[in-house]
Amino acid sequence: MEQGYPGQESAAPYPGPPMNYGVAAPPPGLYPSPNAVPQPIGYQGVTSTTVTHMVVTPALEDAPGHAMCPHCQQTVVTQLERTAGLMTWAICGGLAIFGCFLCCCIPFCMDSCKDVEHHCPTCHKVIYVYKRL
Repeated sequence: MEQGYPGQESAAPYPGPPMNYGVAAPPPGLYPSPNAVPQPIGYQGVTSTTVTHMVVTPALEDAPGHAMCPHCQQTVVTQLERTAGLMTWAICGGLAIFGCFLCCCIPFCMDSCKDVEHHCPTCHKVIYVYKRL
């Protein structure tokens, strides 16, 4: 008998056959063999394939980009307009809290702190607004 805990029976080593624990094995033929190749299901042996095309548009961020205008339905390169947004005001408020009153106007002069509005050059309507923060 192998050494182990008192009252413990010795069991087969791990690589051994699986134990059923009193449960009968499933009848043969109930499950497909692991080497079986699934057959396509079709009407009288004819299979159909559906192809879906998906158009992925690049994200409009802080540079002009190609987009389809939802207003005039034309594919255009957007024009940008930068506006003061939440990040601009948050940096201004943070500088004011720390006592930098002379520097708190700097975020309004920096394009990297502002939100970016993408406009259609044809109809001049807003296509997308990229918000910072």
